[in-house]
Amino acid sequence: MRSRIPVLALMCALAGAFAPAPAAAVPGDPAAEQAALRAAVQSNPGDYAAQWNLARVLIDLGNLEADGGRKQALYDEAVTHARAAVALQPGDTWGHHYLAASVGKLALTVGGKRKIELSKEVRDEAEKAIACDPDNDRSHHILGRWNREVAHLSPVLKLAAKVVYGGVPQGASDEKAVAEFKEAIRINPQHVNHHLELGITYMEMKQFEAAIAEFETALALPDADPNDAAYKAEARENIRVCEKKVDRQNDKRRH
Repeated sequence: MRSRIPVLALMCALAGAFAPAPAAAVPGDPAAEQAALRAAVQSNPGDYAAQWNLARVLIDLGNLEADGGRKQALYDEAVTHARAAVALQPGDTWGHHYLAASVGKLALTVGGKRKIELSKEVRDEAEKAIACDPDNDRSHHILGRWNREVAHLSPVLKLAAKVVYGGVPQGASDEKAVAEFKEAIRINPQHVNHHLELGITYMEMKQFEAAIAEFETALALPDADPNDAAYKAEARENIRVCEKKVDRQNDKRRH
């Protein structure tokens, strides 16, 4: 079972976008959707779906925002609406998921002890989302990235986690990250970022041909989320890196 001790590295794990819409709520124009959802929440604060969808859209807008102050404000507002959603329906998966995602994004904009403190809620909320719905592929994705980053904690981050929380989680590994990403892909094989992050995990494991296969799959999928163009650009660059690594491995075998 997973340890409950949070770590600073989880915030790095959330640097990628973890908050695309679920399949039933793929956004079109995030700015226009934000206006419509904000109006819905203002007219009926008890509208659960409007609350978590507004959190989702605010995260998307934050991901696209270049100004640091504006980015933080968008993530902070997303947290507010995600918390409202969880309070309205604590037994549903999407409020917990978008609370995990928005808190994680907000944590990227702060530093020190506060960053570490926020990390606990991120992992806890992702696990609650999966407890509500084991087929929540987005929350499996969060836990996949968490496992990968914890497996590669630097000595400095290990010390920071020890000072604040008394230690780091036991048992996190690239293998567990692969299992979480594969579960996310089993549930939603059309999601570009699942394949991108599985490929990145294979790169960490020096399984470069497996990584290339995942990146190529990501590139072949249709765009369905505001971040997919950026994900695909990263996949293309990673293919180039992996191909060079494969060539070097082959050269070593020949010599």
